[in-house]
Amino acid sequence: MENRLRNLDALGIPTEFHKYPGLGHGFGIGTGTVAEGWISEAAAFWEIQIKNQS
Repeated sequence: MENRLRNLDALGIPTEFHKYPGLGHGFGIGTGTVAEGWISEAAAFWEIQIKNQS
């Protein structure tokens, strides 16, 4: 994943990566885990990207 992020960065594509201790890749919203709140952080990132496309 880190290599993929470096490649995207080299192409000028904005990325953000969060690694949560004790968790692998997941598909839920993280309620009750150290990843709780990730969806809000992701939405904020997406909103910035959408605004920057204007």
